[in-house]
Amino acid sequence: MTEMHELHRRAADALKETTRRVGGDQWPDPTPCTDWNVRDLVHHITWSNLWVAPLVDGKDLAEVAPTLEGDVLGDDPIGITLRGLDVSSDAFERGGDRPVQLSRGMTPASEYCFERMNDLIVHNWDLAKGIGIDVELDSECMEAALDGFRPQEPALRAAGALGPDVEVPDDADLQTIYLAFFGRRADWSPAG
Repeated sequence: MTEMHELHRRAADALKETTRRVGGDQWPDPTPCTDWNVRDLVHHITWSNLWVAPLVDGKDLAEVAPTLEGDVLGDDPIGITLRGLDVSSDAFERGGDRPVQLSRGMTPASEYCFERMNDLIVHNWDLAKGIGIDVELDSECMEAALDGFRPQEPALRAAGALGPDVEVPDDADLQTIYLAFFGRRADWSPAG
């Protein structure tokens, strides 16, 4: 089985390819994340990634939070996003199972890595749709995410953490099933 930090790096590398394709006029465009346009989505991804290295390296939330206030993208949204993806992958590679302080309490770095890997995969698709391209998501990453989150599905659905319930045909492919699990319609378009 592939190590989780390797799956994270693959997810990050795929998202880097999509990020590089964002056109300068596409930042205000809508995405499947109804509250976020392209820039908001990229900000969320990058802001989340910038927490990883300090937390994995032993800092606590109170130390890190002040460094990530405001707009973390600045004048180079693509560059900082690519750096954030690399830095977070590097941190998870060295992190192993060391305990990391998250808002829910101390958590093994490998579990944090798993959650971040899934976030990168699903938001890669969100970003791709927002900029009008198609992506084929990594099947091993999707399978790992579904295997990890399915046992928690009732609690996650009750908490609203998975998005709306999306029905899929019995013969749906893995990517359609994966997207539906996380509340996304594979046929999403900005027109609705």
